[in-house]
Amino acid sequence: CTIRTARTVSFCPISPAGVTMPKQDFGKIYYNQTPAQYISVLTPLDYGHYHDRLNVMIHDEMLALNDQVVSVELGSSYGNTTISYRCGYDWEKTSEFWLDDSKPVEDKRPIKVIGVDISAEALQFGKDRGIFQEIVVHDFKDPFGEKIDFTNSNMMISIMTTYYIPTERWLEACYKFLADRSQPKLLVYNMLMAFDKRNWSPEVLFAGVPGWRSSTSFDKHRNFSETEKETRKGCNEAWTLTYFVHFDALGDAALGQEKPSKRKRQE
Repeated sequence: CTIRTARTVSFCPISPAGVTMPKQDFGKIYYNQTPAQYISVLTPLDYGHYHDRLNVMIHDEMLALNDQVVSVELGSSYGNTTISYRCGYDWEKTSEFWLDDSKPVEDKRPIKVIGVDISAEALQFGKDRGIFQEIVVHDFKDPFGEKIDFTNSNMMISIMTTYYIPTERWLEACYKFLADRSQPKLLVYNMLMAFDKRNWSPEVLFAGVPGWRSSTSFDKHRNFSETEKETRKGCNEAWTLTYFVHFDALGDAALGQEKPSKRKRQE
């Protein structure tokens, strides 16, 4: 990490593909036994804004999937995104759920979630609370190998974490996810445009892949921290592009049948 010694503030390392501007490393909030510090640090930065926005969008997108959803979530952390698409909770209700061990998970529909993250502490919290059914501790710099069942899942999601995933590892995950096209599949991910300059648009990633369609939403990510603002020339907010990519079942793709998105695209 790059260290600003005058104020002892660290920044995340630059990714192999290049990062446009430094992103503050919030460090230990991801490695505690509970997400209490995660909430206390990120809530003042309006982190909940995007959580609530995704909560509005994702449920309509998931209507295209079969009744039984199996989700691989890359960078799942303590499971705030998971709670959004499993339970439909906004940021405030998610925070309340996290901090109250007596609250059960209330699914909107049957979903099995495989949580994948570098933090064993966050994953164990999520499994103990019933947020994840399976957990895999994984450093995204390393190949996935065979320890994650991408092929038999029908949803793969990575929210606020693509910044930490090298492009070759992302492509590996996508290839494994699309190895079986016997059912409709949904890929959901976002790019942190204020920090990451890589072009991961579906048109680039899946140019040679048949039978898919996508929609995109451009939304506020969060406020910049005070340290980040010093390099932003007056900008106060980070924004993000979210992609919802639907892959038809192989039979649909072969017939050239395209099903309309359940959600109106952002103009």
